Order: sequence, then C-alpha cells, then structure tokens
Amino acid sequence: MIKRILQNRLSYLSVSLILFLVALPLISLGTTRDWKLVSGLGMVAMSVAAVIPPLQRILFPPKAK
Repeated sequence: MIKRILQNRLSYLSVSLILFLVALPLISLGTTRDWKLVSGLGMVAMSVAAVIPPLQRILFPPKAK
C-alpha cells in the first residue's frame, strides 16, 4: 500500500498535506495547554509529512526523458 502511494505523485503529496494540516493544530494545542503527548504527536506528524517527498524521490526517481 505504501509503495502504491509513493508511486502516485498526487497521492503522496495529498498525504503529506493532510499530515501537515493535522500537525499544526496538534502542535498548537499541545504547546498552549502543556500537553506533551499531543505536542509530540504533532511533531511526529510534521516530521513524517516533511520526509515523504524526499523519500519518494530517493525510492522512485523520475524517469529520464
């Protein structure tokens, strides 16, 4: 399943965007209310979202024309 997502550009960019959109409120809530677990989950989601596009380029490089 992960391989199929990483091979489709729209899919992996959509997953990355959704993770970013989920991460920002989690980080905000976690830091304002001093909830370390929620803030940590937000940081993990943001880190995974940031790693998806470079990981896709490494695992599935663009085809030469």
